[in-house]
Amino acid sequence: MSDLEEKIKEQYGKRKHLNPLYNSYYSMRTMHERGEKLRELLESHQCRDKSLLEIGAGHGGNIPMLLMCGFKKENLHLNELLAERIKAINENYGEYKLFEGDFLKIDFGQKYDYVFQSTVFSSILDTATRKAIANKMWDLLKPGGYILWYDFVFNNPNNNQVRKVTANEVKSLFPGALHTEFHKITLAPPIGRRVGKLYSLFNLPFLRTHILALLQKPEA
Repeated sequence: MSDLEEKIKEQYGKRKHLNPLYNSYYSMRTMHERGEKLRELLESHQCRDKSLLEIGAGHGGNIPMLLMCGFKKENLHLNELLAERIKAINENYGEYKLFEGDFLKIDFGQKYDYVFQSTVFSSILDTATRKAIANKMWDLLKPGGYILWYDFVFNNPNNNQVRKVTANEVKSLFPGALHTEFHKITLAPPIGRRVGKLYSLFNLPFLRTHILALLQKPEA
């Protein structure tokens, strides 16, 4: 087992008691919000003809959002490390190209227009591993391609198994980025889960905890 695999399994293993379907309205609402904002950001990108790799794709939950943004299923590739999540992807999204295992050890055999991570980095606690993953994401981009990023920027005082990734750290992970966009989204989970269908009323900028970002690699 690789060092990365051990670290990931350790972090998620400590959170197995959490129900991923807890307050499904909040989960659906935040996913919809993220999808709408992403579609807005990519409106001029002609995604239908572009390739995307999602690292740490989980159960495949981001696939509907990416399809909504215009990506074709044959151009979406996934990577996942954890066996139970790989099983879920194979059962529900078996037609998608899936690279199983440690992202840092896989030869993907191609470059992508987009490399996407969604709350992967906040589950990696050490800076060296974060940097190694960021470097490989960057290397997998075509010239002119984009890092697509979604993660939280505040620590959770009740969960020391995750660590925030600030906008400044994201910039430091990709120092060669030519163009960067950062958008603060997602109502803080402790609030969002309590207010339920009043989500929109409480979804004020100062109560948002995540960033959605695009960082472009130079053409040459």
